[in-house]
Amino acid sequence: MHILAIDIGGTTIKSDVYDEKGHSFNYFKEEETPIDSLKKSNHIMEYVLNLVGETIKSLKQINKKLEGVAISSAGVVDPEQGKIVYAGYTIPDYVGTDFKQAINHHFDLPCVVLNDVNAAAFAEFSIGAFARNSSLVCLTIGTGVGGALILNGQLYHGEGFSAGEVGYLPVNGKRFQDVASTTAMRQYFEQLTGESNTNGKIIFEAYKTNHPAAIETINWFAENFSEGLLPIIYLINPEYIVLGGGIMNQHKILLPIILEKLAAKIENNIFLPKAILAAKYSNEAGRIGALYYFIKKYGFVLQIKN
Repeated sequence: MHILAIDIGGTTIKSDVYDEKGHSFNYFKEEETPIDSLKKSNHIMEYVLNLVGETIKSLKQINKKLEGVAISSAGVVDPEQGKIVYAGYTIPDYVGTDFKQAINHHFDLPCVVLNDVNAAAFAEFSIGAFARNSSLVCLTIGTGVGGALILNGQLYHGEGFSAGEVGYLPVNGKRFQDVASTTAMRQYFEQLTGESNTNGKIIFEAYKTNHPAAIETINWFAENFSEGLLPIIYLINPEYIVLGGGIMNQHKILLPIILEKLAAKIENNIFLPKAILAAKYSNEAGRIGALYYFIKKYGFVLQIKN
């Protein structure tokens, strides 16, 4: 089986071809997302259709056949219709983009479309040591904070397909993502130091040298992040919470601090999940999750790669 998996973000579009075991055929591509900010428009659909056509031709040259398309995308996604129903300012004129209908029409191929955080959550659930009826919350920490819910082994999309939009939760009078994202961490550090053009890597390297501003920044972040976890834990009571995003490459530093602050805030340990874990996938999570969702939807036998 050959499935084209595409991950559409506000900055880049990443894609690759996989088999049913999740093995890549080394067709990886990464291109800048075709957005015209001045005209407030995009050419994402055109890019995707060209990519599907090119992939079909490339596989045909080696006597292989493309059998489906799995898309992970930023924005609020209606997974049944396979289209975008809400998108922020980072991808203008994206609402209403109907990938499933277009790919069916042009190529007669099955297609699934998932929100990118939902896809990441499904990837973690599929490869993790979770019972098939487990419940987990997946949070991705980056420019903002995204969330996804798997309840009793099923992705929960919500009435308007926006379940998991935890970045808008109020935390200490502000939005969760404004005080507990990588962006917020960087801004706080720069306010303390007067520096500019910093990033998470710089902050954590400074932390390792006992830099006072870095220590204060990471503790400030963990304080806010643990505060934002409380309503999620009290309302959903998930078995597991999985934390992803590039910042979690530093999970050996960050996770113990978050857990310590959360333990000090929680009403009783009975409310805590079984475990709070760092995600296993990072940049590939959206593509892999969309792939596994495609396999589940269309009845292929899922064989997880090692």
